[in-house]
Amino acid sequence: MRPAVAGLRTPSGTTVHFASLMALTFAIAATIHWVMMPSGPAAWTREAERCQVRSGSYLGRPPEPRPPEPRPEVIQRYDDFAGCLADRVSDRVLWTAFALSAMFALAVLLYRLQPWWRIRRQRLVELRSADDPELTAYLRSLVVQAGLPRAPVFLVDPLNPRAGGLAFGHGHRRYVRLDAGLLTLFRTDPTSFRAVVLHELAHVRDRDVPITYFALAVWRSFLITALVPMVVGLLWLSWQDVPFRSSPGISWRTACLVLLVYLFRNALLRIREYHADARVSAWLGSADPRLCLPALPGTVTRWPPVWLRRHPRPASRVAALAEPVALLRPGFGECLAAGIVLQLCYVHTATPLLAAGTPFHVFRLLSGGWGAFVTLLVGFAAARGAAVTAVGRRRTPVARWLLRSCFGLGTGTLLGERLSLSGLGDPLPGAVALVAIGVLIGQLVLLSWWVHRCSRLLHRTRLARVRVIGWFAIGTAVSLLGWSCSPLWSSPTNLDRVPSHLGRVGASIADFGDEAAWTGLDHALLLVTWNPVVMEFAAQNLALCTGLVLLWVVPLLLAHRTRIRFALPVGLLGAAAWLVFDLAVKAAMRETIPLSERATDAFRAVLTAWEFSGLLLAQFLVGAAVAAVLFRRAGLAHALFAVATTGLTVSGMIWAFARLGTCVPPLQAMATRCPGVTSGEYAATVLGVVTVEGTVAAVVGYLFGTTVRRVLRRWSRTRAPKIVRTPVGAGTPKPGRAGRLVAAVVATASVAVLALPNSPFETDEESSDPVAEAERTGSNGTEAESGTASGRVWLRGGGVGHFRAVSSATFEFAEDISSNAEVREVRGSAVRLSEVVTEAREFPEPPDSRRAELWDEMLGALDDSARRFVDAFDTGTLDWEALRGVVESLERGVRRFEELLDLWCGEYGDRVLAAC
Repeated sequence: MRPAVAGLRTPSGTTVHFASLMALTFAIAATIHWVMMPSGPAAWTREAERCQVRSGSYLGRPPEPRPPEPRPEVIQRYDDFAGCLADRVSDRVLWTAFALSAMFALAVLLYRLQPWWRIRRQRLVELRSADDPELTAYLRSLVVQAGLPRAPVFLVDPLNPRAGGLAFGHGHRRYVRLDAGLLTLFRTDPTSFRAVVLHELAHVRDRDVPITYFALAVWRSFLITALVPMVVGLLWLSWQDVPFRSSPGISWRTACLVLLVYLFRNALLRIREYHADARVSAWLGSADPRLCLPALPGTVTRWPPVWLRRHPRPASRVAALAEPVALLRPGFGECLAAGIVLQLCYVHTATPLLAAGTPFHVFRLLSGGWGAFVTLLVGFAAARGAAVTAVGRRRTPVARWLLRSCFGLGTGTLLGERLSLSGLGDPLPGAVALVAIGVLIGQLVLLSWWVHRCSRLLHRTRLARVRVIGWFAIGTAVSLLGWSCSPLWSSPTNLDRVPSHLGRVGASIADFGDEAAWTGLDHALLLVTWNPVVMEFAAQNLALCTGLVLLWVVPLLLAHRTRIRFALPVGLLGAAAWLVFDLAVKAAMRETIPLSERATDAFRAVLTAWEFSGLLLAQFLVGAAVAAVLFRRAGLAHALFAVATTGLTVSGMIWAFARLGTCVPPLQAMATRCPGVTSGEYAATVLGVVTVEGTVAAVVGYLFGTTVRRVLRRWSRTRAPKIVRTPVGAGTPKPGRAGRLVAAVVATASVAVLALPNSPFETDEESSDPVAEAERTGSNGTEAESGTASGRVWLRGGGVGHFRAVSSATFEFAEDISSNAEVREVRGSAVRLSEVVTEAREFPEPPDSRRAELWDEMLGALDDSARRFVDAFDTGTLDWEALRGVVESLERGVRRFEELLDLWCGEYGDRVLAAC
């Protein structure tokens, strides 16, 4: 019942659903206990906001633009924030661990007690041989037919008239209940009796009895130890904490999470019935529902819907008998659960680490692990699909299965973040988050299809050693791509500010075209080749580039026949075409631009953009040519190999030109000193960019080439059948090790160059990396308007208290002056105002520049007014002139105070600032 692909046996659907249910239940329980600690969520929120304010590291939207800060300072502020929370997280971690342990212990207790309770409550009686020797002998024969090493204990329910049964138990102690109505069928309808008993024995054979009843025990334990305390806690909070009454975010999120657990519990109960039916069908050697499912009801009500039922509909059970192997195909539901579980685990693993003062680089590792898990889940689903197609029908909708699985995983990722109780923001995702999830789903679909194809290739291999190495290579490629690329989507909400950042960097890169002013194509070429996305996330990314290399080398090494003899010359021909293009560009630059004007960063960037553009065009044509010739014959892998050959050769040329080009006049473009000095980092960076952009060019070229080939084939069939032919040398696969050896050599050389040590780029001229320069210049530009999240955090984290204290002290000081109070009383109010201002200055300033400027001016003016009055009083120089200066400073401070109040009230109202 569990097909295998290339020696890898896939788990049953019951096991997959059970694992998803357990992970989902415990992740949600951990979420509830983390948030609903006895101190309550409001206390934790206040502590987090206070730490954000004191460290200056705000976790919400970025505030109003401020002068750019070096990245080490940003990381240091984040570490200060984590350290501030570290002292307050130990009790919460211990509480969550204790609550989960109690939940697990209660689940084990319920699991162990459920057989005893069922036997006692239903008054079941053990069936002995002396009671009915013929019946017991027949039951023993059915146990032998089921292949059970140990017979379960048969119990009779003498009060139940139904003709049914039930398998239950725990551990190695299994029971099968036979209803009184079923015993009558033993005499009247032996065929139906045999089918019902075999169905219950199939549950025992599939080992889903302990899985099912432990899942039910965990569900009950979850209700007792997590849900009920949370409901009580929410009611208590709504009664005690007035501000908490207007925040239903925790309530509806908890309801959704509990509903998810309930739905997946029902899904587990339904899927086990399908597998038991398939087992009975295999034992009886027939898929006839009258033999396998005689106890199905004749009529079925439409309510409740199928996703609320614990048993599947009869029509679904009958349809599953026709093709039982389809039960193992990847589905939307289990991938949705996996995505939700993975995202909840990521969020609620990152939160304790964040609060424990974990260094910043640990979160990079955590997000990388998240990406690796996501891609491995997709690879696992693709391998299951390959196993199903290996033993199922010849034409199976694999693409539809993989698309549903990837869509479920992406949707689960988004839902998991939105349902997390650690962040109670807007439940509706923004446009950027939706686009990001769409891009993630597209990447996962392509990767799952690649794993499926490689699994089919590996399935044809008979050598166990080759299969082990092949699965290791596939897993390595999937893990590397997930580790390096998918972490960007670990927090879709945080991607909202990525477009603005990339837009500023891209605009600054395009400015090099204005500065160089060579041709009208400079802007477009700079934006294409020095793409901010590629340069930010791909350059010097060894894991990503190695994964892209494995995308083509693994299928070529697994294929029995390759066409490397055709793809390799095409790739080298593309490199030669690029060399001609590069010489022409440099000649045109020497003819039109003086050498003195060419020795600038702008012209270095423009020249590099032209070189990379020519390379992209060459790689596109190489991929299209290989795809057109090797139509539907592993054309994509060969196209990627040919493009990689072109990229590796051209990268070597670029490195050589940078070092020796100044010594050869036709190659001279910028520098005048011979020879130039370069490093391994330069070669690795160039090849990294070429690998990423070349892969995109290869895929686009492959699609273009296959489209052209299809059009030509259709035209040749209708008009000239003998015109379009595949060349014999190009289209004939060549067996042997030569092709695999060449592919391995090219892949090894590429990875070796990418792994060159990151030594400084040593030249006598400044570096020509336009992205680094763009980041330096682009960060000084105008940014988006301030968001409300960080300002609200500043106010709630202590800013309101200082604002209120300054307001009260200022009012008292002004009231004493205007009411002609005793001079000593006025001095006392001035001293109190000065002390309050000093405390406010020690508190971090507001997170956005406009409010920070008003805050500093207000505190400075008020402090100046108070100190002037105290100094004049103490020195005996308090006259009308001195008092006029005191009042002017006080009025200036009050005006700044009113401006601040207008800004904050206009943005937040009295929800945050009661003074509004």
